[in-house]
Amino acid sequence: MRKSLFGKVLAILVAVLIVCFSVTGVLLGIGLNRLSADQKAEQLQMVAEKTEQALGYFLNQLNGFVDTELFTNYLESIAENSGSVIWVVRTDGSILFYSSTPASVVNNLERNVDGWYSLPEDWEYQPRRRGYSYQSGDFYGLFRDTGEKWVTVSRNFSITGIPPHGITAEGIILVHSKLPTMSNTKYSIPRIFLISGGIGSLAALMLAFILSRRMVKPLTEMRQAASRIASGDFNKRITIRGEDEIAELSRSFNYMVDALENLENTRREFLSNISHELRTPMTTIKGFIDGILDGVIPPENQSTYLSIVRDEVKRMEKLVNDIMDLARFQAGDNRLNITVFDINERIRRSVISLQQMFIKKNLEFMAEFETERLFVKADADAIQRVLLNLLHNAIKFTPEGGKIIARTYTKNKVYVEVEDNGPGIPKEELPHIFDRFYKADKSRGLDKTGVGLGLAIARNIMLSHGETIRAKSEEGRGTSFILTLPVADESEIYK
Repeated sequence: MRKSLFGKVLAILVAVLIVCFSVTGVLLGIGLNRLSADQKAEQLQMVAEKTEQALGYFLNQLNGFVDTELFTNYLESIAENSGSVIWVVRTDGSILFYSSTPASVVNNLERNVDGWYSLPEDWEYQPRRRGYSYQSGDFYGLFRDTGEKWVTVSRNFSITGIPPHGITAEGIILVHSKLPTMSNTKYSIPRIFLISGGIGSLAALMLAFILSRRMVKPLTEMRQAASRIASGDFNKRITIRGEDEIAELSRSFNYMVDALENLENTRREFLSNISHELRTPMTTIKGFIDGILDGVIPPENQSTYLSIVRDEVKRMEKLVNDIMDLARFQAGDNRLNITVFDINERIRRSVISLQQMFIKKNLEFMAEFETERLFVKADADAIQRVLLNLLHNAIKFTPEGGKIIARTYTKNKVYVEVEDNGPGIPKEELPHIFDRFYKADKSRGLDKTGVGLGLAIARNIMLSHGETIRAKSEEGRGTSFILTLPVADESEIYK
């Protein structure tokens, strides 16, 4: 299972779950610590405000520091109620008033020349830019020996107009408190997290298992279908579920199978048509040659039958050449000789080449050219081959005394149209007329000589030029073939 796609997807999802829960656990711990610290800091801020108010009240009494003991008792009361340690510090670091302080912390304090406890480092008591701030930890190492994590709120104070001389007292109030909530919950929170995470992981693994199976199932079906297709069975299709990427892949796979099936059907039809087109002249040739060799055909008639054999050989030669040309075009081996030429002149030459066919069927030809000369940029010989094919088809399917029209006009590109007033092409046949060996005249009543490659070659010639050819037809009212060509620049015309 480790080597299968299902096992790999499941392993990746399990790894993702482990990483996600690990990161979530770490972030949850950090967040809880921060939340606890924030909440404690809000409580200590209120303690600092009350301390400042009380300090201002006692300092503004007429007797000055006579009530020092009363103020200290007040600090002790606030500190005990709030579970904190309160220090009132002067700007020189001396601690003027303080509540009960752990002995391990007192040992880390210094004494100044006046015998006051003082903070050892000046950044510990420097006024803060804001009115108050807080930090968590051990307050620069002073509370390290307690083994607990502490929160310290710092609040600046400045009390003016202190009697009897109106002096100003400045300093900072420091309120310290442990974080007992974290110590109480540091085991319960991880336990709750592990239990809830385990349940969530189990549910996630079940969903991951189902999702992995759902993702892998179409791929397994594709593998099985590919094996059947390789053996020639094109009946298998993938069931499309939803509209996601897997569904799109399944849809594309089905399209590919349809295309392969059509290609295989075309190949079989191609071989069948080739066999039919070659078998008929070969049978005729063999019959006439056997008749001549066996003496069945008298000598005075042999030249007539040899002429028929020659015509059949020419037909076979044309078929082979057309097949080779079509294969070359479809393989992209089409070296075009792009030049600038007059498309109207090429149409005139093509009509002259087929003049005897026009005369034989008493057909009327009309040229409707937008201008006398119209220059295009393409392979002149290849385009003339397309024109000859279109005109030859028009002659073939136009009844005696009918009319054929050739038009040229410009609309950003040059448009060439060949129109006849023949029987037209049925609507259901129109999309297939450019396919190889396709004949709309199934009975071959009108098309006795063609093999159904002319229009396929014409389409490939136009595709090799990056241009288009299309047909429009209405039964009983004739057919028109329209092709496009790039307009030649004036600078290229007169080179």
